[in-house]
Amino acid sequence: MKKVLIIILAAAVAAAGFYLYHRQNQVVVVIDPGHGGYDTGAIADDGTKEKDLALSLALKIGEKLEAENSNITVVYTRSSDSVSWPSNESEDLKERVAIAEEAGADYYLSIHLNSADDTSAYGYCAYVKDSDDASKKIASMIADNLDAAGWEYNRGTQTTENQSLYVVDQLSIPSMLFEAGFITNETELADLQDSDNQDTIAAAIAKAYSDYIEGQSS
Repeated sequence: MKKVLIIILAAAVAAAGFYLYHRQNQVVVVIDPGHGGYDTGAIADDGTKEKDLALSLALKIGEKLEAENSNITVVYTRSSDSVSWPSNESEDLKERVAIAEEAGADYYLSIHLNSADDTSAYGYCAYVKDSDDASKKIASMIADNLDAAGWEYNRGTQTTENQSLYVVDQLSIPSMLFEAGFITNETELADLQDSDNQDTIAAAIAKAYSDYIEGQSS
């Protein structure tokens, strides 16, 4: 009986150690679907709202990211059209940053759609801090993955030196705002509305983050 108790105790200690090890090695990625609730974001000519496309893409990215790497935990600033903050832009931005800080985020990714008066403008781009080498590398990896998938809409990576973005600049962790494309371009919008294309974009982003994070732990 004593031997059985010792074996059970040893197994429990080993299981606890295994759980603690994996918990300590978890990497938290906060994914922020832009806008939401009171804030529609840009609206396309056909009535498509930026907040809805951003949410669809963000949820796909998060799902694929956790499937790519069991050591990654995804936290969303919102997972539906409901938002937990007041209908005020300043409070909205502050709360998104606060969610990342409270979650102990290691990486932050905000998903948006672009818009322009020039309806021929198209393509995706990433915005990062100039000093954020990690996000610059991840953005490059995203572009490589999208190129490999035949998604050739790259407008490059921009820094926030000339265009400050609160959710990027107020966080000390690697932070990126990703504009997936132009909602004001009819052709690109149709592509972005396609579920298979959303999967392509989401998979490219998820793989880039997973590969980068895996590289940091090896």
